[in-house]
Amino acid sequence: MGGFITESVGIQYVFYVVIAIAGVAAMIGIPLLRETYAPVIRLRLNNMGLDPEKTTAGHPALQHKIGKWAYLWLNLKRPVILLARSFILFILSLYMAL
Repeated sequence: MGGFITESVGIQYVFYVVIAIAGVAAMIGIPLLRETYAPVIRLRLNNMGLDPEKTTAGHPALQHKIGKWAYLWLNLKRPVILLARSFILFILSLYMAL
């Protein structure tokens, strides 16, 4: 598809098509995909329970107010760990970067 667009219109329109497809995928995927991060799932399940002692036992970073830098570190740490520990993810990321 990229070759056809490049030959007929120009190379810059390949990027516009990628942006449009990614935008549509994000608009469909973000509301419909389920949460997969285990501490968040446990916290939601505990909050639905009737036992008030279980609701306090969750991920400590999700329970208390934390600073913006600690929150940023918490959210950026997991993708970096996945990239460093998963060979398949690393190879696919390297391939997409090239």
